[in-house]
Amino acid sequence: MAKDPSGLSSEPVGLVGLGLMGAALAHRLMGAGYGVLGFDIDPGKALLVPDIEVAASADEICLRCSRVVVAVGDTREVEAVVAEFETTAHPMLVICTTTVIPRRIAFAAARASRYGITLIEAPVSGTSLQVESGKGVGLVAGPREAVTQAQPLLDAICPQRYFLGSLGNAAKASLALNLVQQLNNAAIAEGLVFAERLGLAPADFLEALRATSAGSQSLAVKGEKMVRREYSPQSPAAQALKDAQFMIETAHRLGQNLPMMEVNAALLAAAIARRGGALDSAAVIEAIRASRPK
Repeated sequence: MAKDPSGLSSEPVGLVGLGLMGAALAHRLMGAGYGVLGFDIDPGKALLVPDIEVAASADEICLRCSRVVVAVGDTREVEAVVAEFETTAHPMLVICTTTVIPRRIAFAAARASRYGITLIEAPVSGTSLQVESGKGVGLVAGPREAVTQAQPLLDAICPQRYFLGSLGNAAKASLALNLVQQLNNAAIAEGLVFAERLGLAPADFLEALRATSAGSQSLAVKGEKMVRREYSPQSPAAQALKDAQFMIETAHRLGQNLPMMEVNAALLAAAIARRGGALDSAAVIEAIRASRPK
């Protein structure tokens, strides 16, 4: 086993969730010298991390690991994983990288603490490819002492990160950042299609766009995929739509409308209907390409 930077070389770091983001996190951890014991309810996802040691069950993670990273799909799955951990009732540090409903992560942490489990949240902003290359931005929240304890793992997962205070704040920040990111992607898509209709070569326009004040980091990832019409998933469209719908519901509870996000959600739904939800969210451009004035 590779030398664990924390000195706990005999104990692997648990990783629950081996999808695209989980695989990126596994590569980050193993690249930093950690042994990783992974588990996913879908055994096939382990193929995304061919060198990882795979646990037979979440219970094995509980028994062998006192440090666990959770990278599952949504709040419900996070709660189910934490409830599973509670059955072992031994000290455990859990880093949740999934963006969850803010009030529910705080409740889950309070309950887990009664079983010796310390939970912090650290959703990472960026695609799985950006995270794997160390360019993701971590949004960290939780008890200061626990965040300090988790620092070696957090250094491996996301070298650039921001501490946002109490539990729930990272989830809130992640939602707001995701909103801006999705709208940015939709704006790139609409601008590229408009340039195409004007007769410009999309690749040339994209290169010029990067040099202007309208440019963004998304151009290097989503813009390239849109121009090449290559939609291998880094952030699947189905997950993007699910997130968009949750943002809209949350805003409505707060008394706010999200008019641009509602349009974006409709575009994502149209793209999924045309091309499927497993493709990257950059496929939103196909819905715009197919649209016509009424």
